[in-house]
Amino acid sequence: MRVADQQMYGILLGNLQRSRLQMLTSQEQISSQKRVTNPSDDPSAFGQIVLDKSALSQTTQWVRNINFGTARVNAADQALGQVQNLITRVRELTIQASSDTTSAEGRQSIAKEVRQLQRQLVQLGNTEVAGQAIFGGTKTDVQPFTITSGDTVAYQGNSETQSIAVGENQTVQILVPGSSIFTGSTTNMFDSLRDLLTALESNNRSGIQAGLGNLDLATAQISDVQGTVGALANRLQVTHDALDTATLTITKSISDNQDADLATAITQLRLQEVAVQAASETFTKIFDSSLINYLR
Repeated sequence: MRVADQQMYGILLGNLQRSRLQMLTSQEQISSQKRVTNPSDDPSAFGQIVLDKSALSQTTQWVRNINFGTARVNAADQALGQVQNLITRVRELTIQASSDTTSAEGRQSIAKEVRQLQRQLVQLGNTEVAGQAIFGGTKTDVQPFTITSGDTVAYQGNSETQSIAVGENQTVQILVPGSSIFTGSTTNMFDSLRDLLTALESNNRSGIQAGLGNLDLATAQISDVQGTVGALANRLQVTHDALDTATLTITKSISDNQDADLATAITQLRLQEVAVQAASETFTKIFDSSLINYLR
């Protein structure tokens, strides 16, 4: 085989190998539906993909945090609504008990219902989500409220709040401690109910009337907390919506840089198949011709 033939042979073989490699690349893109999987595929796009995936991971974590917080805020909102209904019922009974027409026996009967409502209030104060108390401050592993003796209720939690990260240098409070709700600065509703029970069972009408004022304070106190919880829920929802939008944007960026254009990849594959076939036929003809000339 002459030198010229050897050079042509090498060129054809190189072209054939490159076409087969390009064909393999197209096949991989079609099967994986990814254009970029390694830095060598497209260094610039690969770098952007890495940055976008890191951002997506962080955004996903913030969404998980919001879901965690939203479950607790919603549970608090629902519990506070029940507390408000319960206080309203106690107030109705107290008005009835304060009437001149209600006998001592009638007040004793009312006291029994009020005591049951007080126990329900304790249960609401011990509301949990996933085994964690939501009204105990940061002491989520203990029951915030316990009946210590008689009708006295003690708070076992703390006055600290809990916040979650929802963005870069952004946090949102997700828990309101029971000390701000049930035993707040305005009134301690458990002490008020205890004193009301004492007045009812001792037929103390002035004490019963004093209980009405305490119940009004409790209603206002719960309303204030409901407003706070509602604002927290709204902020969590707004932030969640913003993160959903960011997630879509980042996901699209990753797709634009990483995903293969299947129509283009299939077209390229067909062109490369033709090129490989043509190169193979040409290579075979030249090789056979050179071999015959060599044997002559």
